[in-house]
Amino acid sequence: MRRFQSVTVVGAAIMVTTAGLLTGCTRNQPVGNSGGRINPYATTRADEASEAANMAALWEYSDQVAQALARRIGAIPEITSAPTRVIVELGAIENQTNTPRGDFELIQRRLRSKLFSSDIVTANVKFVESVQAMDAEARRVQGGQTDPLQRDYAQGQTDRYDLAQTYVLRGSFFESRRGDTRRYFFEFNLVNIQSRAIVFNEPFDLAQQRR
Repeated sequence: MRRFQSVTVVGAAIMVTTAGLLTGCTRNQPVGNSGGRINPYATTRADEASEAANMAALWEYSDQVAQALARRIGAIPEITSAPTRVIVELGAIENQTNTPRGDFELIQRRLRSKLFSSDIVTANVKFVESVQAMDAEARRVQGGQTDPLQRDYAQGQTDRYDLAQTYVLRGSFFESRRGDTRRYFFEFNLVNIQSRAIVFNEPFDLAQQRR
């Protein structure tokens, strides 16, 4: 399985930090049962036996994308030259693998959450939810009623943004099989809706053998 150095450093840092915290806790508290909890970056026997993509690798990949976007966003001319913070929402997921779509939706959501913790990213980006979801919420909050003197929420009039300043974070996931060996190619793209230009791309290669 191919791993990038940045991913390895993240995993190692987390394990070291976790070990330090646990050491500190054991000095003051009795050690209890873990209740089945494990390090989310650990590969389990279930992962090795599964036909789906290794979940620990997906965890690492979402870390990698978040780090890469935070590092590069200040060098993307379309974003840094925008008059205001650009708009970003989660885009479509293309799943051409035997891994459940929900696994990829999970890491896409996790990726957005991690990007929220970056001051560099949030200084340049405003994250929004989908129009459909927020129009539905607006109708729910209004009790299904509309105010003719204000916005007609039944017609979907939550805020709309300039398409030239709007981007979607899309994910594409592909798989190739040879016997019990599976090879994957993953990528997340940040795409401008109006120009269709890809301003950010982060790929990931993964190979695993089922046991």
